[in-house]
Amino acid sequence: HHQTAVMLRSILVLSACASAAAFAPSAAPSLSLRSSPAVQRGPARHGLATVSMQAKGNPMAGAVEKFASENPELASRGLGVTTNAERWNGRHAMFGIFFMVLSSYLHGRGLIPDADKVLDVSQWGPLVNGGFNAPITNERAIILVAHIHVLFVSILAAFAPFGFQDTLVKEKGYKPEAPAGIIPAFKTGLTSEAELINGRLAMLGVISITTAALFTGTPISDVINLGLGKILY
Repeated sequence: HHQTAVMLRSILVLSACASAAAFAPSAAPSLSLRSSPAVQRGPARHGLATVSMQAKGNPMAGAVEKFASENPELASRGLGVTTNAERWNGRHAMFGIFFMVLSSYLHGRGLIPDADKVLDVSQWGPLVNGGFNAPITNERAIILVAHIHVLFVSILAAFAPFGFQDTLVKEKGYKPEAPAGIIPAFKTGLTSEAELINGRLAMLGVISITTAALFTGTPISDVINLGLGKILY
């Protein structure tokens, strides 16, 4: 447990530093796949060389361009190997981290009613056997149902949002965002670059937590609590 705690704390410290860096002043402009007007007016060979150099500096550019050329219908809607899809995956991961921490706190503080009570099959039906053919407890059922509600809210937010919200599936004619690269440009405030970095850190966090729980046999709630220095319970 001590080694797991040290590993998770190190990951959290590095993640916090990288996340804070996302709000630091930008040191350089973001990369773009499109040539500048001066380049476009020059010889075609020079323009191709410029694009090639930019793609070489951004390893993700090739994958995005290849997907867009092979799947133009999906790319034009912001789906597949696109910055838009990555942004949405990051948003779900950030919410996932929040909900995992919240669930761990409620579990550790004993705030879930009748947490250890096994569900009654006469009342809950097939849900009782949702734990890999083993009856699940009231605590797991509450968390499961909460996740189902959030899933439907997420689907509505992605495909039928309010007017002020972003959409997952874009309208035809959508201009895809340029690939952000391995490390997006650092810009201050509530920027798209900061959101991408935080989303990537959240996805890395979900993978790290579940991997640590799987290989150590430690419950996810305990892994999170250890990684946070046992501040949850």
